Amino acid sequence: MNIGKLYKVKKWSWLLFPTKETADAADDAAAGARHADAYAVYWSKRFNCDVSYFSLDSIVVFLEEDGVFKKVLTSDGRIGWIWWFDESCKDCFEEVETE
Repeated sequence: MNIGKLYKVKKWSWLLFPTKETADAADDAAAGARHADAYAVYWSKRFNCDVSYFSLDSIVVFLEEDGVFKKVLTSDGRIGWIWWFDESCKDCFEEVETE
C-alpha cells in the first residue's frame, strides 16, 4: 500500500476504529468482517466509541501505517484505523488510477 494513494476495496468490509488501541483490542475480528454492520455496533458499545466500517467498492486513502495498523480516510470523510491481517490482504485493495 502506498500512503496517499486512492484505493478501491475489492474484498470484504473493513471495520474502522477511532484509535489504534481500539483496533488492537478488537484483534482479528477487526478486518474482513462479513457482518461489519453488526460488528461495528458490538465494538462501539463495548468500547463506548464510534466504530464504523467501509464496504466493498468503497474508495479509501491510506494516511499512515504503524505495524499492523493502517490509518484510513474514506470517500465519505471518515478517518480511523483498521487492523490488517498481513501482507496477503494487499489483494483486497486495488490502486485507483488518477489523472
